[in-house]
Amino acid sequence: MKKRVITKEIILDGALQFVIKNGIDSLNARSLASCLKCSTQPIYLSFKNMDDLKAQLLTKCKKFSSTYISSGLKDYDTLFMGYISSYIKFARDYPKIYEFIYLKMECNNSEFDIAYNEAIINGIAKAGNYSYEVAQKFFLQSFIYAHGLATQIVTGYIRWDFNFINSLLEDEFIALKLKYKGDELKNGSD
Repeated sequence: MKKRVITKEIILDGALQFVIKNGIDSLNARSLASCLKCSTQPIYLSFKNMDDLKAQLLTKCKKFSSTYISSGLKDYDTLFMGYISSYIKFARDYPKIYEFIYLKMECNNSEFDIAYNEAIINGIAKAGNYSYEVAQKFFLQSFIYAHGLATQIVTGYIRWDFNFINSLLEDEFIALKLKYKGDELKNGSD
């Protein structure tokens, strides 16, 4: 009988599925091996240790998150609404992954994070005809707002209907547009 080969990618895929169901705090070599129906040997042959596996899993989870969020952009009229609504939906649909990425890990601004945020900021700049600096502030303020709502959803602090959340996000969008258009007019008249 041919022995099944457990590759690094199979291990990471299994770890992703494990974390979706159980959370990062439950992930260890034995629990992952049990999920993969193998011994711990393939895990330790593919990764230096569990910290190495978790670091590579974090990258995989961020890509999973960005793919989910990007796929939701088309459902909205504006990049802003698409991004923050999809971000909050991701938190609702994948709370354990959200918790791992955004609540358990320190923000490390990887090349992937930087490139993804740059694309959103440049899209906001183009759509709103803002300077890069204004678009960056717009993005940061909207992200902080969305992160607060998403975190409250994940922790169970709020259980609001998504239509209500979207109305809050739309109000935030309008407020930010008015603020930055008003700032531009004020700065233009100086």
